[in-house]
Amino acid sequence: MTLQSDGQGFVRPAPEGATLVLGCDWIVGDATGLLVLISTATPDAVTAAVATLPEEGYTCQVADDFGAQFCELPGSGPDTEEFVVARDDVWIYYAPVNRNGRAFLSDIASQIFG
Repeated sequence: MTLQSDGQGFVRPAPEGATLVLGCDWIVGDATGLLVLISTATPDAVTAAVATLPEEGYTCQVADDFGAQFCELPGSGPDTEEFVVARDDVWIYYAPVNRNGRAFLSDIASQIFG
């Protein structure tokens, strides 16, 4: 977790033609943090990108509370995982490290998708 920028150029799953609209990271100490990258793309590109995530090891399902695709990739160490939440023309990439950030991700998605 060393991004410490707006996420431009950071390699992560994203739809074709995606435009980064918000990139934030919060880092505490040397090994704890959260990375949030929110992008927009055409709805067709978002749908196509979600379909490729299982090939990369993600497990996807529809989230009941905000009606978006919720995809999870288990991490290689304790409390490291990656998430993608996607619906319509919005793509949220979220990576907590050594922190349970699921409630924060749910808050972000609920604010965006209602």
